[in-house]
Amino acid sequence: MRIAVRRVGSARLEIATVADAVPWVAVPGPLGEEAAAFAGDETALLGWEDETLLPARPLGADETARLAVLIADASVLAGQLAGLLPWRLVGLRPTLAGGLVIEVIASPVDELSEREAELARLLSRPIALVSVGERALTGSTGRPALPIDLEEAAVKRLLAGAPARPGGFPRIGSPVRSPHGSGVVWSVRTRDRTVLVRVGDETVRVPLAELVTDEPGS
Repeated sequence: MRIAVRRVGSARLEIATVADAVPWVAVPGPLGEEAAAFAGDETALLGWEDETLLPARPLGADETARLAVLIADASVLAGQLAGLLPWRLVGLRPTLAGGLVIEVIASPVDELSEREAELARLLSRPIALVSVGERALTGSTGRPALPIDLEEAAVKRLLAGAPARPGGFPRIGSPVRSPHGSGVVWSVRTRDRTVLVRVGDETVRVPLAELVTDEPGS
């Protein structure tokens, strides 16, 4: 069957082929497989033309459990990328193997491969630069909101240099450990001092006092 998916860290909807609809799949990319979230059936992409059909497989339980780590790692790299790119940055896609695919809006004549090698040396990991069009920022009409949207928004806030929240709360998008397992901060609620944490495929609300932050230097 054909389903609409969104890669972790990307604003784009794409079509993948799978045997059965599942919450998370692995799809191919320039640096190997990437995790992608189910975004609906193929009607989510009605009106789109010339879309490539991506072969996909269900994401394994161990791979799903590593998503929070991959997203947190991409968040750290986002800060390191500030000022290094001459193009508009629109996506940061961590791969399952530890690479990073960077989506930019670039001129067709720009030489992305030269900058890829430079970034790979600076960041000590495989890097691929992918030029996308303006349409990649919008998705389809009526695209449903997904949990992955909150994770991507967190990365964007980190890229913009969002400071840690006052009152001892962890930063949005930062990795934390809770009684329910390791995850990523989605939001905080000051009135009862709790934090909404993404753990695997679920979100749990945890008292601030029960969290341990995994951010460097904490």
